[in-house]
Amino acid sequence: MSVTWTPALLAAVDDAYDRRNASDGRSRFGAYLRDRCARLHEDGTPLPAEDFAAAVWPIATAPVMSPGYVRLRPDIRAVTPAWSEYGHLTVDVHVPLGRRALVADRAVPGRWRDWDRDLAPGEEPYRYWWEPDGDRPALLTTTVIRLPVDDTWNLPTPAHTGGPGLVADAKSAVAAVADAVNRLAGPVVAALRDEAAPAGRFGRWPCPS
Repeated sequence: MSVTWTPALLAAVDDAYDRRNASDGRSRFGAYLRDRCARLHEDGTPLPAEDFAAAVWPIATAPVMSPGYVRLRPDIRAVTPAWSEYGHLTVDVHVPLGRRALVADRAVPGRWRDWDRDLAPGEEPYRYWWEPDGDRPALLTTTVIRLPVDDTWNLPTPAHTGGPGLVADAKSAVAAVADAVNRLAGPVVAALRDEAAPAGRFGRWPCPS
């Protein structure tokens, strides 16, 4: 997949690769869904929109699919759905930060390791962040942007429990999640990386009313 990553683009659907590399000639993602079909409905009844999105997103992303139907920008560790103790669906965006981003950086011993950055060309400036070798102590900082899922995410309600219809439902669901992650978390990640998101393209960080 050839994606031009931008400061606020964190997740991108790769539908062309999915079709081109499908073992059944239709959808590579669809094959993964078929293998896990039992968890994508409730006794033959389609799941509610939030439950369905939470179930299909991990299938669409690495490490289940590698490369994923949804690709994450190399400097993003993970995007994971989770349920709060009150039953609310959230989506967590895991962003590794170098220790220079910490106010207490000067207190960290100099021999301690930080995140390693992938030196391979091709994804500048969004290279992979790797855990260092374990031969020395390390301070590995990750910030989590937690996004509550609400009506503004426009999650589609699935209408199928199998076949091409289920695949289409799943593709629509993960596309909606990717769009919301980019819209809501993208500008925040851009700020953490000292980059500017395109003015007016993404909404403001949501504040309680």
